[in-house]
Amino acid sequence: MNVLLGVIALFAILSLVAAAIQAAAIVRLAPAGEKLGSFMFLGWWKFGQLEAKAGPAAAQNLNIYKRAVIAFLVFVVLGITLSGWAINQRPAATTVSLINDPRVIPADFAFNTDLRRVATMPGAPILES
Repeated sequence: MNVLLGVIALFAILSLVAAAIQAAAIVRLAPAGEKLGSFMFLGWWKFGQLEAKAGPAAAQNLNIYKRAVIAFLVFVVLGITLSGWAINQRPAATTVSLINDPRVIPADFAFNTDLRRVATMPGAPILES
C-alpha cells in the first residue's frame, strides 16, 4: 500500500511540475502588452479568460496546463482517499491497561496524593524542606 501511495504522490508531483512549466510558457508566449498580474487566473480555473489574455500562440500550452492541473487534483484526491482507506483497514492497536501500571495514580486517590506547588505569599515562611 505504501508503494502505491508513493507512486500516486510521484505522479501528483510530476503533474504539478508539468503545470508549472506550462504556466511559465503561457506567460512567456503572451503578447507583450499583457501584464504579469493579469495571469493570476492561472490558479483559479478561469481558462477562458486565460485563453483570451494569452492569445492563440499559447493555446497548446494552455491545453497541456489544463490537463496537468486536473491530473494533479485527481492524484491528490486519490491519494487522500487511498491513505484514509489504508488507515481504516489497519488492525486496531491493542490497548494497554494502565490501571496496573505503578506510575499511574487511580482517579480515586489522585486528589489526596497530588502535591501541587502553590505560589508563595509575600512575608509567609516557605514550608518546603
